[in-house]
Amino acid sequence: MKITWFGHAAFLVEGVNPAGEAVRIILDPYNYPACGGYLPINEAADIVSISHHNERYHSDLSAIRGDYELIDALDHAGSSLTRKGVEFKVFEVYETDDGEGPNCLVKFELEGVTVAHQGDLGHRVEAGALEFLENTDVLLALAGGPPTIKIPDLADLVEKTRPPLVLPMHYRTPKCNLDLQPVGDFLSACEGYPVETPGSSELIVTRESLPAETTLVVLDHAR
Repeated sequence: MKITWFGHAAFLVEGVNPAGEAVRIILDPYNYPACGGYLPINEAADIVSISHHNERYHSDLSAIRGDYELIDALDHAGSSLTRKGVEFKVFEVYETDDGEGPNCLVKFELEGVTVAHQGDLGHRVEAGALEFLENTDVLLALAGGPPTIKIPDLADLVEKTRPPLVLPMHYRTPKCNLDLQPVGDFLSACEGYPVETPGSSELIVTRESLPAETTLVVLDHAR
């Protein structure tokens, strides 16, 4: 599969479903120009998954092209659904420690690789959510600190779940004028893990290419 980071929390995952059909999945598309300084996504999709309704940062569909199927994750919290031959599993979390701002972790498998997106998670993850994230191969991780999960809590989550690949997202970049921490703060909190900076917005992942130990891969933003 190929994973492209557009910027903020938005990704494109391209692969082949069990029926041998090509599938393009866009996760949590942001709004241009409201989300920092990232440019419009303007891509076609077969499936668009949104973790919750936040058109500025996580659920703007205006620039997505194609006759796609929409997964509104909050409508499926605690369950699973299949779209275009791909099974998606959903777990409800919140934007705050007080249980405000419901949103969702979304997990799916494509080409034998399990990808999990953290939505807009804003609290320490325990119990059911940790179990949900077990056996994740590629974690799309909220690495910019509050208003999402605190960096030490995210580092603890990585330590407990040990995904082979962690792709930071939702952090401050030169194009993002939001009040977030830079990715270096997350990398420092995860000292001891290998870090790769491929100098690209894209990453090819196969079951065979997954590293034996947790590796942090910092992509460039495509937009």
